[in-house]
Amino acid sequence: MIFFTHLLGGVLAVAYFGSFFGIGGSGSVKIVAIAVAALFSILPDIDMVKSKAGKHLQPFSTVLSLVFRHRGFLHSFIFAAIVYLGIRYLLSPAIAAAAAIGYSSHLILDSLTKEGIMPFSPLSKFRQKGFVKTGGILEKALAMAIFVLIILKLV
Repeated sequence: MIFFTHLLGGVLAVAYFGSFFGIGGSGSVKIVAIAVAALFSILPDIDMVKSKAGKHLQPFSTVLSLVFRHRGFLHSFIFAAIVYLGIRYLLSPAIAAAAAIGYSSHLILDSLTKEGIMPFSPLSKFRQKGFVKTGGILEKALAMAIFVLIILKLV
């Protein structure tokens, strides 16, 4: 999936599922949760130097691209759990939940693409693949549907 679809997916996921993970309260808390989820929804692509996340986080992304192959360990739910636990320890359960929701939304969306992901890397080489071409017409339709669902949630 492309950057914009992932961004929308992270916002949608936290908007609809955040309350299940203790994200609620005042408007400012929800805004922070949405911002965190949006940020973490694009973070798995940091291992790709040409991605938007990779371009902005140089030279860190170059090092990661040499250590991890794209859609490998950083695109696994194992790494998402590590992100959750690290942020929960360093910051708070609510911020950790928003980060994990955003990160996981990226993985779910990429699992729908023809390239797929290895959701349990490095423990398993199983690859979950879908039928959506990255940047194709189905992805654009999915992005529009996600956008409409976000608007419906906000109204």
